[in-house]
Amino acid sequence: MDKKSNLPIEDVNVLLTQFNTSTLTDEKGKFNLNIPKEFQEKDSISFSHIRYTSKNISLSQLQKNEFSIFLNEKIEYLDGLTLSANKQLKSKIAFRKLAAAKYAISAFGSILKDNKIYVIGGDASSKTDAWKKVQYEKPDPTMEDYLRELSFQFSGQSYKGNLLIYDIKTDKWEISKIKFRKRAYHNLNEYNDKIYVLGGKKISVNGVFEYLDDKIEVYDISKNTIIVDNTNPHQASEFASFTHKSTIIIMGGSIKMKESGSKEYSNKVHSYDINSGYWYELANMPTAKETNGILIKDKIYLIGGFNTKPLSAVESFDLLTEKWKTEGELFFGVRNPAITQNDGIIYFFENEKIYTYNTITKQLKEYLINLPMKASKLYFSENKLYLLGGYIENYYSKYPSPNLFSIDINEFENTKPNRSKFL
Repeated sequence: MDKKSNLPIEDVNVLLTQFNTSTLTDEKGKFNLNIPKEFQEKDSISFSHIRYTSKNISLSQLQKNEFSIFLNEKIEYLDGLTLSANKQLKSKIAFRKLAAAKYAISAFGSILKDNKIYVIGGDASSKTDAWKKVQYEKPDPTMEDYLRELSFQFSGQSYKGNLLIYDIKTDKWEISKIKFRKRAYHNLNEYNDKIYVLGGKKISVNGVFEYLDDKIEVYDISKNTIIVDNTNPHQASEFASFTHKSTIIIMGGSIKMKESGSKEYSNKVHSYDINSGYWYELANMPTAKETNGILIKDKIYLIGGFNTKPLSAVESFDLLTEKWKTEGELFFGVRNPAITQNDGIIYFFENEKIYTYNTITKQLKEYLINLPMKASKLYFSENKLYLLGGYIENYYSKYPSPNLFSIDINEFENTKPNRSKFL
C-alpha cells in the first residue's frame, strides 16, 4: 500500500532474488507467491515499483507486519518534462488473413519447423442438422423442405491422409505426393528431422465406424520416406504429446466410445525413448481427460481439456521430478484450445478469445478477436502467431475451416485486455 494515501498499489514486482521467483500485485495490492522450502525466515523479499522507493524485508519481519507492506512514493526533480496523452488501446486483437490451405480441415496433426508448417491428415467432414437448418431458414418448414435439404447431406466421416506444407516466407501451400494413413484427432512430434505421426482415429471403408489407430508413422523429411512402427501402448484420441530431448511424452485423451455415446477418458502418461525404442509409464494425470498443452524447458503445462464438459484447470507436470501441480483456474472451461509459447509466455486461443499466460508472474489475460473457430492450431515464428484451421459451429452445422491467419505480437501491447487475473 501507498504509505501516504494508504491505497493499494497495482503492479508492484515481488521478487525472491536468490530463487528468481517473482509475481505482481493486483489492483487491490494483493499478491500470491510460492515460497520454496529452502527459503529461510531471515531471507529477504524485494518489493519494487517505478513510482516508489524499493524495499527489502525479511520473511520473519513480513510475518510480524501481518503481510502488509507500505512503500514511499519516489520523487524525482526533472529539468524539463513533456506530457503526451496515452495512446488509445483497441478493444480487439487485429489479424491478417493469409493463403488458405488447399482444403478445409480440422483435427489434424501439425508442427512448425524451419518456418514451415507441416500438416498431416485431419477430418474434412461437414455436419448439418437438416431439420434445424430448414427451421432456421424458414418460418414454417414442410416435410418436403426437410427431405430436399436431407438429400444434400453427406453421410459418414471423411479423413485425409495428405501432407500439406505451408511456407511462411512465401505465403504458399503445397501438397506432397507422399501419402499417409487416413487419420484424425492425432498428433505430430518432430525429432532429428523426422516427424512422428501417432495416435488418433481411423474410419471404416463405409465411413461409419471409427477405430483408434495403433500405428506410428515416421516420416523422414530429407528422404521423403515413411517407416511404420507397430508398437504404441498409448492409443488415444485428442491427447497431448511433447518432444523432450530424445523422448516423446504422451498423455491423456479419449480411448473408447460407449454405446450410449459417452466417452471413456485416460489419465495415463507414457514416454517413448526414440533412440532405444523403449516405452515407459510415468505418473498418472490428476484427471482423466482429452487435453492439450505446451512444453517449456522441463515443464509441461496442460490448459483446460474435456471430460463430459470443458475444463478450466491449468495443470503442470515437472519432467525432472514427475510431480503434478495445479497452477490455477481459467475464467471458464476451454475444450481444445490452440496453444503455443514464446519466452515463457503461453498463448492460447478458442472461439473469439485469445489469452496470454505469463508462467513467471502467473498473470492471465483475455483478449477478444473476431475469429469464431474452435480446435484450431497455433504456432509462433519471428514475433508472429499463426492460427490455422479448426472448425466453425453454429446452430445447425459444424464444418472445418481452411483459413490461416497471422497476429503480430505487438497487438497485445496495443489492445486492452477484456479481463485479467493472477493464478
